Amino acid sequence: MKKKKGLLISPLFPADAFWSAHYVKDWLSSNNEKRKALFTPLGLLTFAASMPQEEWEFELLDLNVAIPSYLIMHRMIQKADAVFVGAMNIQRESLCDLLTGPAKGTNTPWVLGGPMASTYRNSIIHPETPEDHMLHDGLDHVVWGEAGPRISGLCASLEENPVHNAGTPKLYIPERVLVEPDGARKYLRDEEIFKPLGNNVPTPLWGLIDQEDYRASMIQTTAGCRFRCSFCDIVEFNGGFARAKDMAAVTRELQAIYDTGFRGGVFTVDDNFVSDPEKMRHILEAMINFQRSYNYPFNFLTQASVDLGSKKIKHLIPLMKQAGFVAVFLGIENPDRDALLAMNKVQNTKIDPADTIALLQEHGIEVYAGFIFGADTDTPETANLIVDFVIKNSIHSSMTGGLTPMPHTPLYVELDEQDRLTGQGTPGNNITDKLGFLPKMGVEAFSEGFSHILSTLFSKKELHKRAEGVLRKVGPHIFVGDQVRTGEKRAAAISIWKQGKIWRVIPDLSYVRLLVKSFLMDLRLRRTAKKEINSLVRFWNELNISGDISELEESTKARFTEMLELAHEAFVRFNVSQKLEDITLQVESIRASLSKGTLSADHAKQIYAGATDYLHAYRKLGKFPGCNLVQFFRLIITGYHYMKVAKNVLTGTEKPFNIA
Repeated sequence: MKKKKGLLISPLFPADAFWSAHYVKDWLSSNNEKRKALFTPLGLLTFAASMPQEEWEFELLDLNVAIPSYLIMHRMIQKADAVFVGAMNIQRESLCDLLTGPAKGTNTPWVLGGPMASTYRNSIIHPETPEDHMLHDGLDHVVWGEAGPRISGLCASLEENPVHNAGTPKLYIPERVLVEPDGARKYLRDEEIFKPLGNNVPTPLWGLIDQEDYRASMIQTTAGCRFRCSFCDIVEFNGGFARAKDMAAVTRELQAIYDTGFRGGVFTVDDNFVSDPEKMRHILEAMINFQRSYNYPFNFLTQASVDLGSKKIKHLIPLMKQAGFVAVFLGIENPDRDALLAMNKVQNTKIDPADTIALLQEHGIEVYAGFIFGADTDTPETANLIVDFVIKNSIHSSMTGGLTPMPHTPLYVELDEQDRLTGQGTPGNNITDKLGFLPKMGVEAFSEGFSHILSTLFSKKELHKRAEGVLRKVGPHIFVGDQVRTGEKRAAAISIWKQGKIWRVIPDLSYVRLLVKSFLMDLRLRRTAKKEINSLVRFWNELNISGDISELEESTKARFTEMLELAHEAFVRFNVSQKLEDITLQVESIRASLSKGTLSADHAKQIYAGATDYLHAYRKLGKFPGCNLVQFFRLIITGYHYMKVAKNVLTGTEKPFNIA
């Protein structure tokens, strides 16, 4: 039987979005590396793997990587038996251009899935605006939530209706979700709607893309979130509880990414990485074991709730470090307690977000953060609170957006009942002063406050200050691989040329000072590590252990206790033949002995060897180009993109699409 052809399309992201990296993507490319887009289209690749493989074959077109000519896209669409699009609402305009452009005159049916289909389904099925009508007339099928449970029905419908129809698209959605009043959220824990992940999700079809086209890969280990923030639409279609993949599934998916040849950053795209702390502990163990087996090929980043730093959950942070996490995005939203309570962000009121930030930074994990401006409790002074919080806590990547009322959420229902929705279309990019509702503080006050946030935080002066803060507070750790690519070296050279000079003539003293400081930090790191190694050797030689020690002096006990913490990390990083659980038992046993003031000769030797290994590895981090110098360039280059985005938003010159 001849297979049907499915064309998967990822529409364009706007250039002027913090996550697009549009203004520096050319810097990061080289003759050997063609990195063009930031993240892989994980949803589409997973969907393709979920479809009947004996019936369908797929081709993927990511417009963020390359934009074929109108004629080529028209032919690709016409030759396909169906077009499958995965999109967020920020990609809406690009999708409309596809439907009214290259798709025009073709008879291929279109299927839309992803967050846009789930949250904005009503505006597609019952159109009001010109864009809504484009989507209504151009789409044939709209799939709510995860596609897996709806694939059989979708395939049957495509078999019965193999050509495009400009009528109302068919909506695939559970009946309970459809009939429940908006904002009620009573179905969020329904396990018939939100199926367990376990080992039931197929491995994404990575062969459909070239990983070299992307800066970072992606993996999902859980779906859903246990919290009920009033503005959040994610729980509406991913569920109000954590559904975790098992350890075997996580390992299998990491192996699949590794087998593509990709090395570098992997974004763990969970809705809330710590929504189920106990299951996440097991997932982290799987990630650590995989990393140890392959000499840490990946650096992970993820998004999590602020309670990650709470007493109940903070034990996960050292495990995240051992797994190779280098960054975590926290939804801080607002420093004001009343604002957090108003948006039902109660988890952020039970712990000081600054404490979580500090704890992550102490473990060598950089903090990105999201902030929301425009809530009913906000005033012009709130803008100052957000700015001050970001600066004080050295959050370089601080994504501040206007409050966005998403359909079907309690926030949207509340604003609708108050007749405060403007009806000016569905906002796509919240990094703008254009709102979909009337703020209590007034439109003018909102615009002034939002402009103050962007103009202050994304000025060159403040970006450099926060970059310096990150270098100072986020110490390097040994659970990162050596992954400085050729493209990054090229980007560093371009940065020196473009950012290191004013008008490309006069040296930018702020830039040069930070560059020199990062270089000197690496030099000090190497010298300090060497000094510690020499001190450790002297301590060991003077101790001259010939047998078990039955009574340790307090100073010796304290020194071995400090050494054990270093040795523990070295055991995990380098003793790959030893199981993770055995290392844990070994360290706990030694720690128990030390607490009693005793130490066996074998344990003493293990601590000394481990601590020495750690210090040698730590010293290596400072070898040119050292970890601080590399971090400087990553921060300064990212900051250039942020500065350009903020400038364009403030001057109203945003580029709508991520087009070169």
